[in-house]
This record gives sequence, C-alpha cells and structure tokens, in this order.
Amino acid sequence: MARPNVDIVMSAIDRLLAGAMDEELMPNAAETMRQLFDGSTACFASFGPAPEDRIAYPANPDPSWQPFCEELAPELIEMGEILRGIPLGVIYRDHDAVGSEAPRSWQGWARPPVARDGLSCRLAEKEQAFWFFDVRRDEGQERFDDGDATLLHKLYPVLRRVAELRRHIGRVTIQRDEARGALDQLALGIVILDAEMRIAYANEGADDILAEPDGALGLRQGRLAARGPAEQRRLRQLVEGALHCAGDPLAHHQASMILYGSDGRHSLSACVMPAPPRSHGHVMIALRRLETATDIAACARQLFDLTDTEARFASALASGASLAEAAEAQRVRISTARTHLARIFQKTQTHQQSQLVSLLRSAVLPLQRR
Repeated sequence: MARPNVDIVMSAIDRLLAGAMDEELMPNAAETMRQLFDGSTACFASFGPAPEDRIAYPANPDPSWQPFCEELAPELIEMGEILRGIPLGVIYRDHDAVGSEAPRSWQGWARPPVARDGLSCRLAEKEQAFWFFDVRRDEGQERFDDGDATLLHKLYPVLRRVAELRRHIGRVTIQRDEARGALDQLALGIVILDAEMRIAYANEGADDILAEPDGALGLRQGRLAARGPAEQRRLRQLVEGALHCAGDPLAHHQASMILYGSDGRHSLSACVMPAPPRSHGHVMIALRRLETATDIAACARQLFDLTDTEARFASALASGASLAEAAEAQRVRISTARTHLARIFQKTQTHQQSQLVSLLRSAVLPLQRR
C-alpha cells in the first residue's frame, strides 16, 4: 500500500494525543490508527489483574463486544499473560505470539480461520498491568509488510506516551470520582469558591441546599449569595479572611456564622476555611442545616448495643428531654426510667446525664440517609 505522507502522520499524532487527554476521544484515536494502516479494525487495550486494568478502546466500538469480554475475562487474562513476555516496543504478528491455541476471546477478535493479518505492539507496563495496540486487516486485503512494521515502530514513542497518559489520567479520574462519591455521602454541603464567590465545586448536599427556594443561600449572577445583605457582607468578609490567612501558618483558619432562610426556617451553619493548598486562591465552606434530624436511636443501638427501649430513652435525652419527660413519653414510671438510664450508663461507660448527651450527639456521623 502507499505510505502516508508526513502531514497525515502528524495529523494522526495530534489525534492520538487528544485521545490520551480525553477518554471519550480514545475510540477516535484507534480509528485514526486504523485509517493510517488501512486496517479493518484497530484497538488500544490494557490487561491486568484488577478489573479497572482491563480496558479496551476499539475503533468503531461494538456495544455487543463488552458483554463478550466480561464473560471471557479469565481467558483475556490468560491471553495477557501470553503477551506479557514480549518486550515493550517490539512489533509482532499477533498469531505468531498467541499461536493456534488462542483463547476464545482472541478468536472473537481475530476470527480465524478468516485469517486476518494482525500487527501489534506492547506499549507500556506498570506492575502487573500493561497496554498494547493492535491493528488488523481482513482477508482480501494486502498483508502487512516490513514498511508497515517500520511505521508502527516509529510511532511507538507516541503510542507509549498515549498509554502512559491514559493510565495516569484514568487513575486520577477514579480517585476523583471516589472522593466525590464520598463527599456526596455526607449530610453536609461542601462548596469550594474562588475569590469572586464563583463555585468551583459543590457536592450533592450543597446542590440540595442551594436549590431550596426559601433557603439561606443561593446563586446570584453565578455567585454564591446569602439571602440578607448583612449576612452577605459577613459571608464575604469570612471568605476574604480565609483567602488572606491561607498562606499564614499562624493565622486562625476557620470562621463560622449562621445564615437564615426567608421563612425563618432552612437555617444553616456555615464554616469557612481555606481550601486545600493545591486549590490556590479558593476557599471551602461546609454547610449544615440546623434542623437536620439525626437518627440517634439507631446510632445508639448500633454503637452501644442498646435495646430498642434504651435507645428511645437515650434519643429523648440527647434531644433535650428530661428523664421525667422521657418516662412520660414512653409511658413508664420514673423508677423504670431510672433503671433504663442505669443500663444506658453501663453500656456507654458514662456516669452523668450530661456526659451521656454529649457522647450521643458527637457519636452520630453526618451521613446522608440512602
């Protein structure tokens, strides 16, 4: 076949690097390589022991291929072990490497005995995981020759960089998504702002708070804004203070205030502090609804092995009720209530009612109910 000129190769390199930076463009990168080598199929893929290490980016992806790969995951791992012994950067014919006893997963890709001709290269590895590239032609097309192998070898440094970037960015993406998922589990609103009060990040709890029509906080012209002018000035002062003290290790790094909704309800406590050092010029605000109800009874049962009755008494006391009021609510005598309280003291290793209340309130974690 005719060899691609320099402009075509450089354009292909641009598209390859774009795919490295954006996972959604990786199939386009594979399609670019398919066209460059006049192939019928092409694929970037990785193998490894962990599920997140087994990734494939084929040109013109077929939705039916993913369930097939999941079904044959053990055989894909077996095939990966076969390829692991091939040095990085060496261009090989895949059938020479895999042989006639190819796993079913490879047969599904290569479809012998149609005798597709394949050209492949291992690109990069990290511990037990590695990336490779494969391009192939159908029966009736010219077989790959030495010129094709030479072109793939010349592209190897670029392809290796694509694999390394994709692996690194993929790991960072997983870590980011896991961190965001964890923040969304909190019964707190977490907001990160820049110096102009524009939101750079908000977790699920913050989104819910900002969406309340009568809430204490909202968005005004794309910026975080308190409902009242005085509260807005105070909030702005706290944000500016947090920005100012971010670089001063001796400065007090947290400041709090109460924000009120229009109806007197939907009130929030807000704690303003500098964002993590990597988020230069940003502040973080933790928001919590003052009326947020926590299931102290369920928490007490789980943490201190209280009975249902004991947990209800503990919850009533933590909510501000006296022992007599708790006894009346449970319709028991005060002597019975004292017996329950003694057992609660024993199980929680406390000795005074105030100590018990403080323990129960601090033990409840601020997590969303799912």
